[in-house]
Amino acid sequence: MSVLITFKPSEISGLVAEGTYLVDAARRMGVGLGTNCTGTGECPDCLVLMTAGAGLLSAPSEVEKMVLGPDRLAQAERLACQVIIERTGELVVILSSAKKATVNDGEQSDLRKKFSELTLQKKIAMLMQLEVLTVSEAFDAAIEKPLAFGTKVLDAIAERAKAARGQERQKKRPHEHHAGEKR
Repeated sequence: MSVLITFKPSEISGLVAEGTYLVDAARRMGVGLGTNCTGTGECPDCLVLMTAGAGLLSAPSEVEKMVLGPDRLAQAERLACQVIIERTGELVVILSSAKKATVNDGEQSDLRKKFSELTLQKKIAMLMQLEVLTVSEAFDAAIEKPLAFGTKVLDAIAERAKAARGQERQKKRPHEHHAGEKR
């Protein structure tokens, strides 16, 4: 059976199978939940708030009880890496990262303010530095893949050549050296 999940505030929704961990469902649907989560429940990276369908989920794990405590569990906060979707229905999940986004937005506005205060010459220099870094990383990635592929191809060619040389040597051996071999 399937479960309909909606992640807020992104409004991404989709169907997943019963028995799926909530964090895995989020990842499959492209929701940025638990990207740094280790799956042990020791980090708050996959903290979510269930606004609908909490009864469809597994009971709180011992890790959740220890990390979140009874008050937070009573408010339907859960660790997505510890939660299994056990029954069919509809879930609505609010990501705790939505709370973090307001902090990150503040940091971004500070960066924007600092950038806007720079002279045109410094802005151009900074943008050029970023462009050089980006091109350098792209170049490194573009070079790395063909080199790895080329190494594998050369290894395969060398292995075939070695096998062919071994067969040629075997053919050139005198018949009396083939003792024990079937003719």
